[in-house]
Amino acid sequence: MTDAEIAKIGKELRKSYPGCQVKVAEDRREMVAEVSDGFAIAVIERSVPHFHLHTREVYRILSGTLYLACAGKGHVLREGETITITPGQIHFARAAEKPVWLEVESVPAWSSEDHFVLGE
Repeated sequence: MTDAEIAKIGKELRKSYPGCQVKVAEDRREMVAEVSDGFAIAVIERSVPHFHLHTREVYRILSGTLYLACAGKGHVLREGETITITPGQIHFARAAEKPVWLEVESVPAWSSEDHFVLGE
């Protein structure tokens, strides 16, 4: 995402979710607004392959179309659709066109200690 896109999305996230903590991935292709413990809004252009040992995630698409690879299977998720990612499942995603907005519910709450990127 460009600087302008990041600024615009960040502003929209902060307005829609007051008090959230917005983080931008190193590669600038994913933003996450941590809304509350275990609940976030992600805006994804592309994410890197990763897994969690303990965390179960539920993705719910708010807007856009997301191509998701999870546990060796491909999924196409559209607005309103959900998918559950269980601990240990390698997953990554990319947007079909523009960045996809999605809710992410994590149990237990997401932590960097339980986020393992492949190839690192």
